[in-house]
Amino acid sequence: MTPASETAPPPSPERERALEIVRALRRYHRRLARKVEALNGDLADAERAPLLRRFGEALLAYLRQVPARASSVALPDPHEPARTLEIALDPALNPQANAARYFKRAAKAERALGEIPPRIAAAEAEAHALGVLLARLAPAGEQDITPALLRALDAAAAKLPPGVRPDAERGGAARAPSLARVAAGEARAPSARLQPRRLKSREGWEVLIGRTNEGNDYVTHRLARPEDYWFHVHGAAGSHVVLRRGKGKNEPSKQTLEEVAAWAAYYSQARSAGKVPVIVTRKKYVRKPRKAPAGLAVSEREKTLMVRPQEPERRSGAIEEARDG
Repeated sequence: MTPASETAPPPSPERERALEIVRALRRYHRRLARKVEALNGDLADAERAPLLRRFGEALLAYLRQVPARASSVALPDPHEPARTLEIALDPALNPQANAARYFKRAAKAERALGEIPPRIAAAEAEAHALGVLLARLAPAGEQDITPALLRALDAAAAKLPPGVRPDAERGGAARAPSLARVAAGEARAPSARLQPRRLKSREGWEVLIGRTNEGNDYVTHRLARPEDYWFHVHGAAGSHVVLRRGKGKNEPSKQTLEEVAAWAAYYSQARSAGKVPVIVTRKKYVRKPRKAPAGLAVSEREKTLMVRPQEPERRSGAIEEARDG
């Protein structure tokens, strides 16, 4: 037996790298499975296109039977008068506007019916191929790490999308970030220009703040997840600020949103102003226009918070990294 005072030797760099790549591939495989599941959900919604169009037609056919400011109405189906349609309404809209909204949703769903099935097929094929590869590479933690195995792993990693592709330097002392963290979108930026400020709100929410235009792109389009909150000062240049929501159902409080909005105002050209408008929305409603310069983003469904610029407090745990200057 091994004496109690002795410990197992640390894994070799080759084995550590092999395990990191396998973990990255597994994470990406799970991401593909979630993508297929989400696309199937979108397809199920799209298959309601005929019903959505019937809702619009019923509203136009029976305008006078729709009560003002109603949240729902029961109307005969114009195609099957014996059938009754239960139609949800926006009370703020008149019947014609509600009908137009249903026709717009129906048109979008009809387009999706043609677009989604090929995307599902492609994602399923990619997931299947990666699953077969992972089954072959599964014993990587138990096998001898041979040059042939490393080449196979590197070839598999090279096929990952750029956002999750490992880029460790071969044979050098420098190590790339953990490939498992890269696959999760959590890896540190590869250069100082891209590294965000990493802070904690008073209530413990993680916050990322871009330092440069390129860093703003990195924070918004590489690190942020769809359900994260995104902040930017309105009408002035400034940092992109992301509040990480995580995967739970918890929502940040109004105080936290205002605290982070004040940071976004501080890290902007409006830092010396009084009250500043800061827009906040979910990351999934933020996009980068094609061929737009670094740092430019377009958002939708945003709300505006009026806050005074406030530098983050230098309290314990508020700023996790070295002094930002």
